Amino acid sequence: MSGNARGAILMLFNALIYSIMVLIIKSASSDVPLFVIMFFTVAMQLLFVGGRSFRRVGPLLVAGERRAAHILRATALISSMLAGFYSVTALPLAISTSLSFSKAMFVTLFEALILAETVGPWRWVSVLIGFTGVIILSAPGGMEAIAVAGVAAGIISAAAAALGAILTRRLASDPSEVLLLNQSLIGTLVLAPLAFWTWQAIDLPTFGLLVLTGLLSVVGNTSMIAALRMGEASALAPVDFSRAIFAGIIGYLAFEETPGPAALVGMSIIVVGALMSLRQR
Repeated sequence: MSGNARGAILMLFNALIYSIMVLIIKSASSDVPLFVIMFFTVAMQLLFVGGRSFRRVGPLLVAGERRAAHILRATALISSMLAGFYSVTALPLAISTSLSFSKAMFVTLFEALILAETVGPWRWVSVLIGFTGVIILSAPGGMEAIAVAGVAAGIISAAAAALGAILTRRLASDPSEVLLLNQSLIGTLVLAPLAFWTWQAIDLPTFGLLVLTGLLSVVGNTSMIAALRMGEASALAPVDFSRAIFAGIIGYLAFEETPGPAALVGMSIIVVGALMSLRQR
């Protein structure tokens, strides 16, 4: 089996893990504040990453030259997580997942505006197509009962995730353990007081679900890293769109979610735009 094939299997597994994770988040959000859910997710990552690598890369956390970039990257990713979690709770899972795919268009946009890279006409067309899908999904006539704030949160999440990706490229010379450790440590420090401030009594089953969410995030991150090491990113990226299929199935079975025709059109156009943006011309 080729590296791309093995990577595709892992990426498909990652998509399934992500879909189960958002199912738990959506189910728990009616009883648990988002800050608490986020804290458990990030804290579990810190326990996993820090437990393995803190002694080896800990001194690099205080490197003054790149500290600001690491803090900005972590802030962008935490913001993306918060907005993304809210989008999951406010929207049908298939729609919130489709909105997350607009990250590809924002990456193209930021490459031109922030990194001053040359972006070919094909990718600019993909940006226009993708954002056309977002507009259709967000239009009052197409949203039906969809929450406006949920759509806005999904777009903000995608934009913040794209900024995090751009900053990751700028910090590419740092070991991956340093990136993960800075991200999880800063996230835990920021979210701990917010989780304490919004804390509510949590029963044992719900506590177990929160711990499971954190473990799933670790498994998801690990499987994605392993997939990208085995296969080419351009070959594996389309597999990530299977998240929309998993989200649609889980949303229908667990919450009886059935997006209307206009929403389906908008979601499809976003996916087309994201797929087009993978081409480098």
